[in-house]
Amino acid sequence: MKTILLPTDFSGNSKNAINWAIQFYSKEEVNFILLHSYHSLQSGASSVVSINEILRKQAVEDLKNYKEELERTFENKKHTFGYEAIYGDAIHAVETTTKGKENVFVVVGAKGMSGVEKLFFGSNTSEIIKNSSTPVFVIPENVTFNSIDKIAIAVDFQKNIKDDLFQPVLEILIKSKAQLRPFYVENSEVVIDEKTEQEVTNEYVKQLNQQQFTITKINEEDPLTGVQKYIHSHNIDLLVLVNRKKSFLERLFHKSFSKQVALHTDTPLLILHD
Repeated sequence: MKTILLPTDFSGNSKNAINWAIQFYSKEEVNFILLHSYHSLQSGASSVVSINEILRKQAVEDLKNYKEELERTFENKKHTFGYEAIYGDAIHAVETTTKGKENVFVVVGAKGMSGVEKLFFGSNTSEIIKNSSTPVFVIPENVTFNSIDKIAIAVDFQKNIKDDLFQPVLEILIKSKAQLRPFYVENSEVVIDEKTEQEVTNEYVKQLNQQQFTITKINEEDPLTGVQKYIHSHNIDLLVLVNRKKSFLERLFHKSFSKQVALHTDTPLLILHD
């Protein structure tokens, strides 16, 4: 059974992401865990203990009520719900909750901007994406669940990828019967030689169990603009990015900070970690 971790601050944004996740997994047996992290401002030792206990009790009560609300709203016998209130920051709470568990995913919301934009600015969401060891879905604010018909993978042509890196994507392809649309952005800084392209393509074909696999090349100096153009022109329902050092995703971070470029898209993301 899958475990889906649902970090929440009880905002409309996080609740929207949670609704998306429940609908996305509506036909699967899933254990959902609502997760709330809390911390207090520094003060005297005795007062901090008292405040933390108050915050913990309030968090537990809010989580219990929210769990019951979700059970009433969705009434899915395939789903079970639990909850955790953990002291500390969001990434500590996520890592504590997922430790020792297998087949775990995290679903987070991206408030006030698109999913890709939210990766590049300080937030709990960006910390979870950068530091979590589990796959992370990022659901932009106000995006409601629709069928997944087209999945795009931003290929970075890094060799020696993990053997099971794309297993989550393969599972989605099988259950949704979606089309797979791999692409990469080439510019003056990133030019891929034919040998590397073929080696990486063969690895993707193997992991994703694809008989036909064509990687579309987008010529664009700004990687963010290239991604934006591809998503919009192909009506992509889910964008898959791989998070690793010196990767395409890291270059997106750099470009975003240096140019303050905002990619306006309402496409959900799936972040994998290699």
